[in-house]
Amino acid sequence: MKYAYIVNRFNLKDKTDRIIEKLHRVSSDFSRDYEIFVHDTPQDVQKTMAYLKDKEYIVTSIGGDGSINLLLNGLIGTKNILAFIPYGTGNDFCRYCMEKLEDGIQNVDIVKINERYFINVACFGIDADIANDDNFIHNRFIPKSMRYNAGVVYYFLTYKPKHMKAMLNDQVIEGDFTTIIAANATYYGGGYKPSPHSDIKDHKMEILLVDQLNKISMAKVILSMKDTSHLKNKAVHVYEGDHLILTSDNKVGSNIDGEALVSDRFELKLIPDGFKIDLDKSFINAMNK
Repeated sequence: MKYAYIVNRFNLKDKTDRIIEKLHRVSSDFSRDYEIFVHDTPQDVQKTMAYLKDKEYIVTSIGGDGSINLLLNGLIGTKNILAFIPYGTGNDFCRYCMEKLEDGIQNVDIVKINERYFINVACFGIDADIANDDNFIHNRFIPKSMRYNAGVVYYFLTYKPKHMKAMLNDQVIEGDFTTIIAANATYYGGGYKPSPHSDIKDHKMEILLVDQLNKISMAKVILSMKDTSHLKNKAVHVYEGDHLILTSDNKVGSNIDGEALVSDRFELKLIPDGFKIDLDKSFINAMNK
């Protein structure tokens, strides 16, 4: 199949030309047939998605989780296949795939949330507020590995729990939550592992409800997602399911695969084998040398 590389200058900025040069060189080494689409604005991406609508390409995101999410939503309902090369802030979905999946074209689960889709993780609470805050997540003066940690420290001082109602598996659970996480895969926040056992081929989401906590406990439970010790905390409740409805009396911010979504009602429905991805670890490693 032919490859379409999606290069977004509005994200990659001064790295763009170097990445394009590397794409040419590595694609030649791998004898790939390809086109490169360079975009200066998100609107340009939509034009490319319209062009690719009736094609059958392996459409490759060059960027982070947000870039993958943008292509996922643009390619739904087409015969194109999604691939990715990590050049973002977190690269959490690619991290999961490199660790857990075999090479090749394969079906994976995705989740519809309201009128959008995600493939990795959706969160509602302190972690969503951190991920949506450009003062931390895209701050070039903070090392990538420390940006989420910096956000935890800031929101540790200012955060107020969200009052929400969760309808899951014929249960209704209402309360004040530090966070709610719906995971299709394992990672978020640049290497945090809220759901270490999630599998994008098992036809279910893992859902974590984290009770309201005092300030110190709140910071500890979020930071402990680095080593997964949060799963031993009595304030963390883990469920499995394929359908979740979250409601709130007020608008609540969420983060889905690195992209912000705000609403007072979120309906999440897992779509088994709902999308095809292509994983070529050798190509990814060659691009990241």
